[in-house]
Amino acid sequence: MERDAHGHFATSKKTKGALPVSPVIEVCRNDSCGTPGNQPRPSDGMVKVAGSADGASSHWYCPVRCASIARAKADLRKIGARR
Repeated sequence: MERDAHGHFATSKKTKGALPVSPVIEVCRNDSCGTPGNQPRPSDGMVKVAGSADGASSHWYCPVRCASIARAKADLRKIGARR
């Protein structure tokens, strides 16, 4: 779908209210991404991200994008654990 000048999805009468179907977070295509952290570094450049304090284990992720998503998810788990 096209976006308008404000960045909103432009809709027509046929598709009014319909949003494109896509995953919120696209799946990484690197087979080593998400490897458990108790294993050796699966490939050069992989980043080990610690699990949250609620007991989630660490994992190896692609640098930048996947590691950032993993850190954000761990932070969200911490917030949820406080309730």
